Amino acid sequence: MTADECSSSMSRTYGARYLVVTLKAIGLWQWTGNSSHLGNTGIPFLLKLQRAHGLILHVPISFTFITLMFTAVLLSHDLEEISSVFHILLTEFSLVVKILHIWRQGSAAWHYMDELAHEPMYALRRQCEWTKWQRAQRSFAIIAYSYILGSLAVVVFGCIGVMLTPADVYVLPFNYYVPFEWRHPRKYWYAWAYSSLGILLTCISNITLDMIYCYFMFHLSLLYKLIGWRLTALRRPKSMGYVDVGAQDVTKQMIEIFQMHMKVKRLTTQCETLVSVPVLAQIILSAFILCFSGYRLQHMKNMENVGILISTIQFASVMILQIFLPCYYGNAVTEYSNALTNDIFNSDWTTFDVPARKFMILYMELLKRPATLKAANFFNIGLPVFAKTMNNAYSIFALLLNMNK
Repeated sequence: MTADECSSSMSRTYGARYLVVTLKAIGLWQWTGNSSHLGNTGIPFLLKLQRAHGLILHVPISFTFITLMFTAVLLSHDLEEISSVFHILLTEFSLVVKILHIWRQGSAAWHYMDELAHEPMYALRRQCEWTKWQRAQRSFAIIAYSYILGSLAVVVFGCIGVMLTPADVYVLPFNYYVPFEWRHPRKYWYAWAYSSLGILLTCISNITLDMIYCYFMFHLSLLYKLIGWRLTALRRPKSMGYVDVGAQDVTKQMIEIFQMHMKVKRLTTQCETLVSVPVLAQIILSAFILCFSGYRLQHMKNMENVGILISTIQFASVMILQIFLPCYYGNAVTEYSNALTNDIFNSDWTTFDVPARKFMILYMELLKRPATLKAANFFNIGLPVFAKTMNNAYSIFALLLNMNK
């Protein structure tokens, strides 16, 4: 099977196909990019329906649930009571930023993904390229769906775990302000149902947005890797029955690679616009989220409620992944773009003619500054940020413990 036959049967954006479907279902992804065919006057009906779908789904559930959680924090009387809500609330605050950002950048995100899927210059030309590409896409899909399942397990354990309490003890899966007396055999289930529905929708929204932003960076890093594959594959075959490739053919291939690099550099700027604000919000809030999760675990009696204990441990573990994954994929963009110089040296450059080698030298001047993704111009998205965030979380956690003493 050739690369063209493979590409016709499997999308180049294979790793994100179910993420996009889920985002469309929950009103967080634009249904269409070009609306000119839908009507010339006013906003097309389909786009109106799309916006209404997102508002109807998130205003009465997500945003109202977050507001009620914030109200519960304001009405709390001590630090322990605040910590039972605050670690979830801070996660929801980052979700609000992500939702508003994807709504604002919906058209740009749609066109970005469309270019990744259909731009002819990024087409995979050889079977070896397609094989390595799909292996990387599958690896991302495994990581993404493992993260999603792990996050949903937090919600499941949290919602089911409260049922392990004694019959006369009423505990909500995730605390929020309830505007009526809910500690009643029948009314409790109304409060429980809204808490479960609210946390489920916000969880699905959060994790799918996390992974689509990670996919933007992952696919970008993979394009830099594709450039590296093509640079390494530059050869000038000699005798032994091979067709000779002259200096003009090598230069032509270099020009195509250079043009592709320029397009990928432009994509890097677009990707930074799409991911910088959500990643910045997540990184800033994550240290506080982790420290309040640790504070809650320390003050929780281990056998008081096993379900809530397991849910809190899972939540802290998922939060570490939520910080690590964007840092990892942002770091991969810098790593693979920085490796292009080595990929040039791994080619058969010593056999090229002088014009081709001169072009290579000029191209290497461009590669002296590797691509980086910044979080709103505050810091580079990479693994060093993850290490600093974990260190900050521990420092704040120690401060909370000292204040409590």
